[in-house]
Amino acid sequence: MQRQCVFIQGEADWCQQSAETWLRGFDSKKSIWLTSNQNKPKDSIGHKQAQSQLGKEFDLIVFDATEQFSPDSFGAIVGTLKAGGIMLVLLSEDITSLWLQRFRQKAKQYSERNSDFYFVQQGESLPTLSLVTQQISTNEQQYKSLDQEQAVEAILKVVHGHRRRPLVISSDRGRGKSAALGIAAAELIKQGRQNIIVTAPSMATADTLFEHASRQLPQAKYIQGHIQLEQAEIKFMAPDVLLDSDITADLLLVDEAAAIPTSMLEKLLHKFSRIVFATTLHGYEGTGRGFVIRFQKILDQTTPDWRALQLSTPIRWNEDDKLEAFSFEALLLNANPVDDKLIVDASAEACEFECIDRTQLVNDEQSLRELFGLMVLAHYRTRPSDLQMMLDREDVSVYVMRYQGHIVASAWLVVEGELEEDLSAAIYAGKRRLKGHLLPQSLLAHAGILTAGPLSYQRIIRIAVHPAIQSRGIGQNLLSNIEQHLETNQCDVIGASFAASTELLSFWRQSGFIPVRLGLQQDDVSGSHAVMMLKACSDKGQEVAGQAQKRLTEQWPYLLATHLKQVDADLLIAVSQLIPANQTELPDLAKQEINAFSFEQRGFEVSQYSLSLWLQEVIKQADFLQLDPEHQVLCIKAVLQNYQWTELCQQLPYTGKKQAVLVLRKAIETLLGSNKLHDGK
Repeated sequence: MQRQCVFIQGEADWCQQSAETWLRGFDSKKSIWLTSNQNKPKDSIGHKQAQSQLGKEFDLIVFDATEQFSPDSFGAIVGTLKAGGIMLVLLSEDITSLWLQRFRQKAKQYSERNSDFYFVQQGESLPTLSLVTQQISTNEQQYKSLDQEQAVEAILKVVHGHRRRPLVISSDRGRGKSAALGIAAAELIKQGRQNIIVTAPSMATADTLFEHASRQLPQAKYIQGHIQLEQAEIKFMAPDVLLDSDITADLLLVDEAAAIPTSMLEKLLHKFSRIVFATTLHGYEGTGRGFVIRFQKILDQTTPDWRALQLSTPIRWNEDDKLEAFSFEALLLNANPVDDKLIVDASAEACEFECIDRTQLVNDEQSLRELFGLMVLAHYRTRPSDLQMMLDREDVSVYVMRYQGHIVASAWLVVEGELEEDLSAAIYAGKRRLKGHLLPQSLLAHAGILTAGPLSYQRIIRIAVHPAIQSRGIGQNLLSNIEQHLETNQCDVIGASFAASTELLSFWRQSGFIPVRLGLQQDDVSGSHAVMMLKACSDKGQEVAGQAQKRLTEQWPYLLATHLKQVDADLLIAVSQLIPANQTELPDLAKQEINAFSFEQRGFEVSQYSLSLWLQEVIKQADFLQLDPEHQVLCIKAVLQNYQWTELCQQLPYTGKKQAVLVLRKAIETLLGSNKLHDGK
């Protein structure tokens, strides 16, 4: 049974009235209406609530996009329509939106080619359709497909088999992946297991898992994110909370793993010996393909006996379902970058720089798919709404590098700044907060630079180089070309804010960008601390960027000992290496104390102040990297971050303070090069 789709285009009132009249001809309690219109029908919900409907099934769906089109909501709600069901999509006659132009074009193409698709314009009659429901209900069956049954068996084997053999389950949506996790969790509780932990990007993401588990355990107490049966439980824990806890589990289930930062998944992999990762390959929330590529390397190194399982049989609709195919094509859920073998010889010199004309791009399907597919692969939270933003927002510009016509690298930039003085002062004072304008707002609110507001900024919000040709200078070449292009457009500062890592810091530094801020809290999306890096394009920009760098340099020792105390030492070292050294001469008394601690037996506590004055400059120098990595961490935690010895020895392999101080003396001596500090040194 095919799912049916009717597109209705016209004025908002006509579309709504037509849909309401048409719906009266159906007797179905399983219907839903999504809209952002103020004059909305009774019992309708907003587009933002689409995700809350996941796990439910509908016979009739009305998606009203006459006022606003939310691609993410459309992608989510399509997956709730059952086989034989009908979807109405109400469209405006807006001709300015490139996104909508392309969507309508795809809708008309499908309507011309498929008997279950219809495109109706204002004044035309709606088609006469009927719901086609399954004659035999399969709701009582535990498994909806052989794929799902095999997935449950594979999950159980993770618990019953050898340790440290994680399972990775992947599928497109609608294949029963989350349901399989829930069924398996319940089966383990029946078998006597006591503690099943579930983690996911959000508790709502795991609702389907818990609903299916609760059906298998009718005697259990069930509230959102928690199932209790006597002493046994299935419990949701957010990834960051889970990593900070000492909890153990018979099994850890990670749902929608692609939407969790790889760094957090790696830590979970080390923390739990029995673990299942599940991810959607193509989805409205992001993609799992990039996850599979990135995470497979970690799995190969950490747990080489890991196994993979892919579910392919859809449960809610037919395998050749045309509505699913349409949603994939219209939202570019299945967009792929250019094939590796076509660009194997690409080099920075052989690539051509281009500022994209989006009007031409929307009619160049190959380039559009290569461009968006590249971003989908590189950024795990790329969504259909990002495609809409890229095509429609006037303040966003798109640059690419092409090799033999194919897009192999791209950067998306957004215009920021040029804020009025009164507004800048209010942001500085903490009285105002704008949507967007991240760079000037951060310079005003965090760095405290009042002159930052009026400047013109270009912020890089996405950048990607094809994985097959990375480390060939193509990314640097792209940034260099963008900088030259922006100089002709009177831009003062170009910058970026991204989840900090040692590799990314190195990339941006090689392109001439300087760090001016490291976020004090972990980002909710990436699980990492965001770093902001700038590059001046004008004299005014140079002045502001210089002030911001100076501000970070001054604050860095204090931040290390306070707000950044929980940040990984290797990241702090990488940032430190990019901060200019202070040229102030070390006091003679400090030199004496450092010498006495390193080469004699002077106590640590009475030497720490002098050691910190010296070390906060040494960590900015290349020589510090020659030290053993473990000793680098010891120096930072003991001297600069003032860790308690008990806590430090829990994190590093020392039996106690005595051993740690002994190793620290040797580390300081190594940094000194076996030579005492003297006047003038």
